[in-house]
Amino acid sequence: MRRLAKVSLFLMSCCVYSAQLQAAPAGDTNRAAAALPANDPGYIAEDPVLAKLVGKPAPALTLKSIDGKSINLSDLYGKRPVYLKLWATYCIPCRVQMPGLRKIFASYGNEMAVIAVNAGVGDDIGKVKQFTQAFDLKMPVVIDDGRLGEWIGMNATPVHLVIGRDGHVIFAGHQDGPKLDAAIKQALASKATPAGVAITRLAKLVTLKAGDTIPPIELQSSDGKSVTLPHGAASHPRAIYFSATWCESYVKSTQPGEAARCKKGREQVDKLAAGQSIEWFGVMNHLWTTPKDLADYESKMKSRFPLAVDSTGAAFRTFGVKRFPAVALIDARGRLIKLVEGDPATFGAAISSLQPIK
Repeated sequence: MRRLAKVSLFLMSCCVYSAQLQAAPAGDTNRAAAALPANDPGYIAEDPVLAKLVGKPAPALTLKSIDGKSINLSDLYGKRPVYLKLWATYCIPCRVQMPGLRKIFASYGNEMAVIAVNAGVGDDIGKVKQFTQAFDLKMPVVIDDGRLGEWIGMNATPVHLVIGRDGHVIFAGHQDGPKLDAAIKQALASKATPAGVAITRLAKLVTLKAGDTIPPIELQSSDGKSVTLPHGAASHPRAIYFSATWCESYVKSTQPGEAARCKKGREQVDKLAAGQSIEWFGVMNHLWTTPKDLADYESKMKSRFPLAVDSTGAAFRTFGVKRFPAVALIDARGRLIKLVEGDPATFGAAISSLQPIK
């Protein structure tokens, strides 16, 4: 699942496999006992970037659970080991690994903090709650606001982050199995240091509100060049379209309704972009997406307006986008009017009622 091109090779088998998981989400907990072969739909290749996190002070971050409770990671460091599992509801390897997550919590939940962290990409609290219930997740479940994923350098899900009692990362990787099991045992055996716990402080999250000026955000074009999100004053209002190159294809195997919405959203904005009164620009999510993937998508879909990859996730975080597809409406002075997400049937009415902020 590291690259969309690799995912497509397994798409047919993924559809069947996902249906089996949905029918019996409790699954077979023995799957996580050993690493999966590369031809398994649940396999995901390791990203060497993640290994660079090992030994670093863990991030200081307060996460909000789906039942409204706050979990301050800094309060846990130095007292208990911490295991963070990042995932998405539509991600096939994530679904494959859920029985293993339940087993880890059942085995070690009294000795270490086990937290299921939804990546917050293409998922909102409603979808996460449904998934949590369907897959019988008993541990705390939170939704990342994007800062944890940014700190990790996450380009795909799932991601495992194991942190020792001294607050330093012991393991970071995509796969579960023997290496993860060994890291958890190492974390359980770890001791807090007398000098205290070192942490990595993350920048405060700033999400745009109606009336805020759109900042310049660096993106990547399909030829790999840096481009800047349109901002500042313009002769016409703007609309920024948010989606993912894989939403209509990969997600179809796990959440066909979501894939249908992405398709309908793309078709809707293409029709709306045919007019001359709005300046359109498209931002594609960075997970599993390289400039080449975007180039392939552009060639296939023949979009009416420019597209770019949100290579660091900054645009999605800044606008607070959770669901695909979404449209941010911006007035001619470069200020956010509103964000419309999830339901493409509302895009046309939102554009028709487009009025500048006074």
